[in-house]
Amino acid sequence: MMAAPAWKVACEEFVTGKNDDSSVAVVEHALTNKEITVLDLVEELGVHLTSTQAESRAQATRLLAVILHQLPKTFVNTQEAKFLAAFFSEKLQDHYSIMPHVLHGIYALTMSQYLLAEDILKLVQALFNEVQVQSLMKADRRIVFCILAHLIDQRLSDLQKLDAEFVLGFIKVLDGEKDPQNLSVAFRLAAIVCQQFPIGNFAEELFEVTSCYFPIDYTPPSSDIYAVKTQDLVLYLRKCLAATPVFAEFCLPLLLDKLSSDVQSAKIDSLLTLAECAEIYGAEQLKPFLQPIWLVVRKEVFASMSEEVVKACHQAVLQIVKTLSIAISTAQSLLDDFIGGILLDCRHHLSEPELKLFVPSTKFLQVVASASDPACCKVLGTVVPLLESQFYARPQDSQRQAILVTLIDFLKIAIPYCTDIHEAGDTGPLQAFRGSVPALFLSLLSDRNASLRLTSVCGTQTLLDLSGFLSQSDMCLLAEHLVKLVLEDPSRPVRLESTKALAELSLHNSVIIQENVMPALLNKLKEEKAVEDYSSSNTEEIPATLAAISVSSHMVEDTVQHIFDYMRQPGSNSQQEAGLKALLLMVQQCTATGDRMHFFSTHLVPTLTGFTLEQQGDMFHTLDALSFMESIGQTVASSLNAGLATELVKFMISIVLEEDLSMIKNIDVNKLTRVNNISDNAALHALFAGSLSSCMQQVVIPEEVLAHEKEVACTCSKEAVCNMASRCYANLINKYREGANLDSLLNNAIKDLELRLEPSRYSEERLKAFSLWVWITKALIVRGHPYASTFKCKILGQLSDTELSEKAANAFSVLLHDYDNVLSSEMHCNIRLMYKQRFFLETAPQLVEGFHAAPTDQKQYYLIALSNMLKFIPRQVLLGEFPPLLPLLLQSLMSSDPSLQLSTLSVLSDLVRDTPQVLAEHVDTLLPQLLKLTLHRPNMNMRVSALNCLSTMTDLPHHIIYPYQQQVIRQLATALDDKKRLVRKAAVKTKMKWCFVGTSVSL
Repeated sequence: MMAAPAWKVACEEFVTGKNDDSSVAVVEHALTNKEITVLDLVEELGVHLTSTQAESRAQATRLLAVILHQLPKTFVNTQEAKFLAAFFSEKLQDHYSIMPHVLHGIYALTMSQYLLAEDILKLVQALFNEVQVQSLMKADRRIVFCILAHLIDQRLSDLQKLDAEFVLGFIKVLDGEKDPQNLSVAFRLAAIVCQQFPIGNFAEELFEVTSCYFPIDYTPPSSDIYAVKTQDLVLYLRKCLAATPVFAEFCLPLLLDKLSSDVQSAKIDSLLTLAECAEIYGAEQLKPFLQPIWLVVRKEVFASMSEEVVKACHQAVLQIVKTLSIAISTAQSLLDDFIGGILLDCRHHLSEPELKLFVPSTKFLQVVASASDPACCKVLGTVVPLLESQFYARPQDSQRQAILVTLIDFLKIAIPYCTDIHEAGDTGPLQAFRGSVPALFLSLLSDRNASLRLTSVCGTQTLLDLSGFLSQSDMCLLAEHLVKLVLEDPSRPVRLESTKALAELSLHNSVIIQENVMPALLNKLKEEKAVEDYSSSNTEEIPATLAAISVSSHMVEDTVQHIFDYMRQPGSNSQQEAGLKALLLMVQQCTATGDRMHFFSTHLVPTLTGFTLEQQGDMFHTLDALSFMESIGQTVASSLNAGLATELVKFMISIVLEEDLSMIKNIDVNKLTRVNNISDNAALHALFAGSLSSCMQQVVIPEEVLAHEKEVACTCSKEAVCNMASRCYANLINKYREGANLDSLLNNAIKDLELRLEPSRYSEERLKAFSLWVWITKALIVRGHPYASTFKCKILGQLSDTELSEKAANAFSVLLHDYDNVLSSEMHCNIRLMYKQRFFLETAPQLVEGFHAAPTDQKQYYLIALSNMLKFIPRQVLLGEFPPLLPLLLQSLMSSDPSLQLSTLSVLSDLVRDTPQVLAEHVDTLLPQLLKLTLHRPNMNMRVSALNCLSTMTDLPHHIIYPYQQQVIRQLATALDDKKRLVRKAAVKTKMKWCFVGTSVSL
């Protein structure tokens, strides 16, 4: 007799419970290899599916369901799908113990692409009619919701044929659900049902089964990281309640009721739900509830102590006003009445700027005004004249200042709604105030109070943003006032803000700037030629003002020439710096818009190059001037395309390396070569290094440039030039193309620098060589080059060098610090993702090992290096590596180096909340040292940092820190009497937190 096929044996074993997993695999293999069909499988299981034993029927149904889940979605054909739909529909009437497996099978069947619409309807109707969903276990109910979710997402058009029958069935399924995960699915589905099905007669029932959960009162268990979050449930339910305007008559009374709750979270949820519902429900549905809503909101806005509640009130009213504004053609009176009631209740508060309700009232009215154009007209029509009258009625400068700031805030609200009056003929929300408001601000530009002048200058910038609000005569008068402030005002903030206002005016009316402002500023420069002490006047700020107001192409070119003329005048170093700062500002402005880069690369940089060669002595070699020169070169070169950048590189190389000055136009070359030695010109080198180090990677930089920069970095007598050369070399090495040439460059650099680092060399030479070594190391680490490890090991080795140990320890800060102008994306450098984390994980163990092996007098340098690294490492990485490093950090606190102690305190303060279990083991060592540092007289920052760290320690478990409570409180007495206010403030906060250790009070 032949043996039974393997799949039949597997079926028997599965049903009898002998071998589940392997049996399923055997049956699935037979199906996918076409040895049998699904109908054959059902037929084989027939004896078990019709068994009188419920357990046998359950196992057979389970096998069928599991197999269907394993098969592809396209495996079951139409005939088999129809058969299985009928089978599972009937099985829903079977014993309750079989129900979970039937539902599992239905879920798998609904995934089939060949399941017909009529079969879907049959399954759903059977599900609604035969299953008492809320009597099922939680997992089985979840399957029901998953079935409905899949069908709604994928077969919505088929389900819509059931119309109200589906709505009623869904209500029955949802009614009484308590599991948060199931509810998150149910709320999402409920919103779709409201929008895609005719809820009609069942609207109230559907609202009742969903709104009974409002507001959500649920806290996920802390032990379950996969639990549904409270906010997710809140948002799903909110979308459900706001899904259809049919809910309005039921939902709005509910929200009003919940707004009277004493629970803050319920108020906030109700207000935010109201905000979301307003647009969907529409003006007509909101109409009966507008007055009650305002009464509740008014109470919260004026009396609530919670900023969150007030913010929610703002959002709710904002959406209501927007909704009323959308329906303005049919609801103009609604909008007018609603805003009129708000203005009536807020108006008297605006008349009392010294009282506390002035600010809440103005903030709320600003929210209302920002909702729409009609709302803005309505609010500003009342508020602006009221604020104007209050301003003139108040003699105190502080009150006038507060009113003026508030007026500016209201004017800013009108900017989106203020069209150009001359072009569009639109009156705008501020048309009625085109005379009074500008007159107010213009009159204050000459006020005796500097704060009022500063605020009025800020206000004029807002007036300029109001399109068409200022007349031509107003702008001319404004320009005149602003020029006077820039040139003569004794307050530097007023002068700077006036410069910004002129720049804003230039964007709106460049003609006035060219005809009135620029001549006045240039005349002032000419008048000051005879003034020897430039620093005593405001003249040095004029170039920056000229740069700020130069917006058009010809204005930029003219201004550049004027600035060069200004710098050529006899004067001080600060005069040269002011001119360079203005040029940098202009380059940065144009770079942001992508304009005039060709002019800068072909005219500005060459002219500036010639200008540096004209200068004699150290007039042009201050640190600030060199920094401006470098930044100009970097800003221009980094913004150029490959073609222009290549030309710029060729120009700079011809000047600096080849000393060919013929490319500089309009300059007496013979005079230049007699005046200066090009190789020693620090300013020229700053421009050269900045330009070449920031070009795109496609621009080829000759090896001669790298050799030159390396030599300058190691031999130049000026420290600033050495540093610039080192940074330039690092940028170039980082962007140098991979290959044998790069390896050769690095090998030569290693050979040369190691020779210069020999202990027998002069100290100054070793320091310069080591500085360059550090920058090369950073360049390689950032790009992830294999040579980085070699360079890093050399730095680690120098920690034991008597002369270089401190510099080597501080080098780890340089290696991980982010710089804008070195090895950054702005400089087009190669930056490997997560290079800091990788470097830390590789280097920290080496530092720990070196610390333990180092002599006592050198251990502190390993601690400094480690502390410098920790400042730049993401907390997520640091947490995993923190335990073995903590003993070293505790030793760092006992060091005599204040910078090391401060750095360690910062790290400990950040990590004490994240790793309490680690710190708990060292409290007996940490607390006494922190208390000792609170008395560190030489350094106030040390005392403040120690107190802050002590304050953070109160977050540790109560049983750990309670034994030290009284000791800490007693020893804080000295800090409470410290002569520095910041120390006393930190001490009070720390003592309060330690006094409340073990209580429920939170500070």
